[in-house]
Amino acid sequence: MIQLVLIGGLGFIGRNILNVVASDKSFSELQPVVIDNLSNSAPRHEAVPVPACYRGFETPDALEFLEHWQSDSDTPRVHIFLAGETRVAESLDRPMDFVDANITQPSQFVLKAVQPGDHFILISTAGALFDGATEIQNTLNYSPKNFYGATKAAEEMVLEKLVRMRGGSFSIVRMTNVYGKFSDNKKSAIHAFMRACLSGDEVVINGDGLQRRDFVYAGDVARAIALHAYQVARKQCFEKVNTIGSGKSVSLMDIVSGIEQVSSSTLYYNKVPAPDLLKTEPREVVVNPNDARRLLDGDFTPLNEGLRSTLDYYSATPQGK
Repeated sequence: MIQLVLIGGLGFIGRNILNVVASDKSFSELQPVVIDNLSNSAPRHEAVPVPACYRGFETPDALEFLEHWQSDSDTPRVHIFLAGETRVAESLDRPMDFVDANITQPSQFVLKAVQPGDHFILISTAGALFDGATEIQNTLNYSPKNFYGATKAAEEMVLEKLVRMRGGSFSIVRMTNVYGKFSDNKKSAIHAFMRACLSGDEVVINGDGLQRRDFVYAGDVARAIALHAYQVARKQCFEKVNTIGSGKSVSLMDIVSGIEQVSSSTLYYNKVPAPDLLKTEPREVVVNPNDARRLLDGDFTPLNEGLRSTLDYYSATPQGK
């Protein structure tokens, strides 16, 4: 068996990972445990049938929980670190909170929790690490355009060194713009647009709506992370830096059209200039398709199918409306 320690595992991405591990027989060797303070958890977390500590990963209770569930020496242990601050706009107003959440606290956790032989997977960002001037590749040097991206770049470098100091191994999974189920607390474009379409509310689109992003379905992201965890635990060949994306970039106005198509409804919107916000974000996020699709060998959910699945989730989930 392989023990998965999901730090921040009851939020958006974590719940998708747990769902995939529970439903896909190819991941039957993975045994998850969760640490999550419930500050950003998806609804109905209490029904998730895995051992869990409902405290912050930085607390003594979390470390005690890990010690209790410590694998024996023959069982590989893989940490999947999902916690941290993620909102670009908020990083402008609360920069030191982002330093604390994305660098200081994770560093302290690694020094206290990672044991020799453990593997540590840091879940990071693809778009925010770069300025959008060139196609994003796994080998590209950092060039963050905003403070959030700067903290994630620093986190990648610092945690790698600390994990290796602790006798562990390290890898990174960078995600593009993820959407899908269990996103009740997400404020990002597709989720905000989908809720507004269902409720008949109007959304704000910053700028002309032609900024382009690589949108990837959360179920695909979960499968890719679970597969990567299995590969590293079984000592299979793996890359230190990995990107998960669809390999295709579309505009926000394309998303508006897609949501209207799958919902058979009109999405009302108002475009506002927002120059201060837009100058902190890349105009385009274009990811090398070979890098973005490598982990799943190109097996990704088409955008319209993913949008329909997300619509079905929100339609059936009162908390998502």
